Amino acid sequence: MSRICDPETIKWLLRLILAVLTFFVSFAGCCVVLVGLGLEIIFRMYEFPKRITRLGLRLMETPLYVMNSCYNDQERAAFGSSPITEVRNHIFEKLTPQTPPPSFETNKSSRHSDSCNVSVQVSSLKSHTGFAHSNFTYEELSAATNNFSKENILGEGGFGCVYKGKLPDGREVAIKMLKGNKGLPAELDEFQAEAAVISQVHHRHLVGLVGCAIGHDKVMLVFEFVANKTLQFHLHESKDLMEWPTRLKVAIGSAKGLAYLHEECKPRIIHRDVKAANILLDHSFEPKVGDFGLARYINDENTHVSTRVMGTIGYLAPEYASTGQLTDKSDVFSFGVMLVELISGRKPIMRNDTTHMARSLVDWARPLVAHAATDGNYDSLVDPRLENKYNLEELKRMVACAGACIHFFPDKRPHMIEVLRLLEGVVSPDSYLNAIVQFHQTPVSVILAHCSDPDSSSLEP
Repeated sequence: MSRICDPETIKWLLRLILAVLTFFVSFAGCCVVLVGLGLEIIFRMYEFPKRITRLGLRLMETPLYVMNSCYNDQERAAFGSSPITEVRNHIFEKLTPQTPPPSFETNKSSRHSDSCNVSVQVSSLKSHTGFAHSNFTYEELSAATNNFSKENILGEGGFGCVYKGKLPDGREVAIKMLKGNKGLPAELDEFQAEAAVISQVHHRHLVGLVGCAIGHDKVMLVFEFVANKTLQFHLHESKDLMEWPTRLKVAIGSAKGLAYLHEECKPRIIHRDVKAANILLDHSFEPKVGDFGLARYINDENTHVSTRVMGTIGYLAPEYASTGQLTDKSDVFSFGVMLVELISGRKPIMRNDTTHMARSLVDWARPLVAHAATDGNYDSLVDPRLENKYNLEELKRMVACAGACIHFFPDKRPHMIEVLRLLEGVVSPDSYLNAIVQFHQTPVSVILAHCSDPDSSSLEP
């Protein structure tokens, strides 16, 4: 009995019991960590799995703190460098939120974060993009828009509202306010992407950024005001006819803006939402490409980027719509649809007045472009409201451009710089028209073979 009561024996028994408890508590902690990490993979948008993981890590650490008290300094140092501690430190490092650079990927977790993250993310945006534009207060922009009155609304969409405003120095601006969800913008990442892109691009045919404002749980971007509405309005809504020289002017100017994004920006920028509604016009009908909310960077070493499909029905390139693989040729296709709009005056999705059936403008235009390229008769394509008041050679160039841009295969479409040269008359449209005719005459079996093996030479450009 005296042996059992011996202090060393008692100390040994206590350590044995403590070791057993340590094993079970650590095992429980590991299980909780695995559950938390598993849930985080499944539900990354929520904070709850992180809390479970942290709880498990604390359970893993608890026995170490208890046992730590039973040992001397040397033994404590050994516990402090144990493998469990290293794992814990690694996982905590992974769980600690880092200040992210501006990203064009939609981060769903940001939509469930605290409202204070708005200022944090926009602050990080400024630091990462060199955002040096004017910063406005909410009160300044409220005064510029007459307290964001309905009379000053220029447009409204899923992102929020665009207001017309007048600054104290007399400048007219367009103020894009992101729609909030209980005070928190619901599309902050796309908004942040737009600011990141547009703060770094400077071109006469791109809408310029004046500044930004954060306040009252609102995030706003301030753009130069482009006074003459959009190409969509003048083509499809206005009672006044857009004359042919103006249409060509809009096509060339828009091509210059997109060619700048694709060729001169480093890294290159894919707009991802080229359409008539995003081409703004000034009083002299000079076009400016706007709305960079869906834009993506693409590095020279990448052939494409994979992303969720976004854009506007009627303008989406078929390969992007089906696979999510985005390239500069996706923008080229959308631009080609817009060219067909300029040529024909028709909308990208047409509806039959009798049957109300919808039809793609591209499906309507492809055979007509091929026939026009064959016989030189463009009457079936051109807007009848023009009443033959157009330059035939210019029309021929634009039809050749449109047909090449809406080619089904992206590798057969030209780059935007080539489109620009063709529209400006630097190169002849004949080779493009011949390629359109040749493809239209290609047997379906050959086209299907090219679909299965795009690298084959069975389909000539």
